[in-house]
Amino acid sequence: MLDPDQAKVVAHETGPAAVLAGAGSGKTRCTTERAARRLTESGVPSEGLVLLTFTNKAAAEMRERLRKRLPESVKLPWIGTFHSFGNRLLRSHGRLIGVPANATLMDADDASRMLDAFLAVPLPDKSRRIDAIRLHEAICAHGLDITDEADMEQIETLCASHGFSGHARRGFIEALRRYEAEKRRASVLDFADLILLPQRLLKRHADLRERLRQQLRDITVDEAQDTDAAQFRLLQLITPLDNTVLLVGDDDQAIYEWRHARPENMREFIERYGAVVYRLERNYRSTPAIVSGGAALVRHNENRLEKNPYAVRQAPPADTVRVVEYDDAESMADGVAERIAAAIAAGASPADIAVLYRKNRLARIVETALLRHGIPYRIKAGTDLLSYAEVRMMLAAGRLAANRRDVRALARLADLVPGLGAKGVGHMIAAGDDPLLQTGRLSAKAAEGVRALAAALEELYRRGPAELMAWCEEYGPFRTWLQRRAVAVLQSAGRPTDPQSIEQALRPAKARMSAVQTAMQKRLETMPEGGSDERWALALEVVAAGTDEAETSEAKVTLCTVHASKGLEWPTVHIFGFSEQLMPLARDGVVDNLPEERRLAYVALTRAQNEVVLHHADRLDLGAGSGLERLVPSRFLQEIAVGQAVECIDRRAGAPPTNDPDRKAAARDWIAQMRKAIT
Repeated sequence: MLDPDQAKVVAHETGPAAVLAGAGSGKTRCTTERAARRLTESGVPSEGLVLLTFTNKAAAEMRERLRKRLPESVKLPWIGTFHSFGNRLLRSHGRLIGVPANATLMDADDASRMLDAFLAVPLPDKSRRIDAIRLHEAICAHGLDITDEADMEQIETLCASHGFSGHARRGFIEALRRYEAEKRRASVLDFADLILLPQRLLKRHADLRERLRQQLRDITVDEAQDTDAAQFRLLQLITPLDNTVLLVGDDDQAIYEWRHARPENMREFIERYGAVVYRLERNYRSTPAIVSGGAALVRHNENRLEKNPYAVRQAPPADTVRVVEYDDAESMADGVAERIAAAIAAGASPADIAVLYRKNRLARIVETALLRHGIPYRIKAGTDLLSYAEVRMMLAAGRLAANRRDVRALARLADLVPGLGAKGVGHMIAAGDDPLLQTGRLSAKAAEGVRALAAALEELYRRGPAELMAWCEEYGPFRTWLQRRAVAVLQSAGRPTDPQSIEQALRPAKARMSAVQTAMQKRLETMPEGGSDERWALALEVVAAGTDEAETSEAKVTLCTVHASKGLEWPTVHIFGFSEQLMPLARDGVVDNLPEERRLAYVALTRAQNEVVLHHADRLDLGAGSGLERLVPSRFLQEIAVGQAVECIDRRAGAPPTNDPDRKAAARDWIAQMRKAIT
């Protein structure tokens, strides 16, 4: 049953619209229902409807919901991220701009190394090259094309704003052009290319752009507040002829400006296209205290799209926002663990509890306390699986199987070939378009190894991406490489290196490889038909998309950063370190972007369904090299208190003793004390 506001969105037919969807407002159900109605009642063909999501996980959820809603006779529309959509365009039409269908996607490390090599000539200083790589990221996020003269003025302006002028600017731009040329020569892509190259394609080929705009009848963009300028430029190029685009998002949950997201895209879309605005303000997730406290907090931001969220749920007994004060980080972690242990003893599932924090390093303190209390936990996205050597090697094998010209993948796989070093790889790359055939300047041993690798990769290509991990386990040099790494780990720890110990040491690496293979399988399931090149290209998108840890059936407490919690919810949420210098985060005492820090706190609060507890420690090591620092409670507590009384539990030494763990001080007195401490 849709509420009246949701029903208006679902009923929207054609023309531009923006849906301001607050936390817990049921936006996924709403957009799914509208897509189903447009496909079954409005006569929109499946190939004419596109749903663009922020993450692959959101795409999978939307795909599954829509599959259940549609009759078997109606095909699913295209659902995926902007980058997946761009990759799809390149696979189909990229040859028009020199991008073959089997072009492979470099991981972030390979792309950075390739660019760094070109920057090294004009910018020999390493720190200066790091600045240049950040500038390149900014240029890409703005959707600016180094090969397009029309974009050069803006590129030069960005260069100036990042401290690159004169000779440094000219050298930087020339390095970018050489980097661009090398990517085309090697038929490789970096992550930004999945947005920039489709733009280039559609700008240079107006006939293709117009055909695409005629084909597309309805586009929905989920989490629109997290789009950057480049994605918004691409959206404008594919907008249907009647401007039927539905932007769904909440600028109060925009937490990615640090990586160039532009929440103002929503406002500009509304103004430019005269979009109809719908508001989903009912919060079905959280209790009234959580909703009103969060709303009061985020209203302190200026230049936001006005919305007034309110809770649909009835207030349970003792509905409140709580803060607990401790002397130091260790006692704070123990306090969190004790509360979680008590909740589990009372019948709560560990899976219903999350601990959120602003900085990853705080996870270690929480982990230690949970281990002491015997509480099972998982760290969500604590380390991206793609950062592990065995996963990168596995994906490099897939990349080189799909594209024999992927020089970065070849450089990585050289570790599998005895006698083949960087110099030999350089000779192979310089000798011709298919480096694996260029063995003339290699030693006999290395040449034999390269020929064996080439034959094995041909077999892998024929078997397809679904067999990638099996191939890695079967291919002797890969298996030997994995075992050498396991032996090195065992030896460094002073442990035995017998076969059983080696197999035990290999389990984590194989589990990570299996998780990546599973992620590839999920992508392949969305494309039941297609040739080998298309299937490899789709599967290898995991290089850009990343993966989460493998799912487990065991109930565990979730530990994650506030950023990683986006889109999730739990009955109980503990926020670890609700203190100045953490929330909001400050560097050298300066808060770079207070509105975004406030939005982060709002996102953290609104992940909770039934209970949110904020934890503050007076002394904490922030990891800045200063040791223990004195902290005061977050200024955001004052702002929450405008809409919802904040109640305090004092667990510091010298606090009045009590048998009641939920003893609360008068909120008004406590807020006054806190305000005095901050000022």
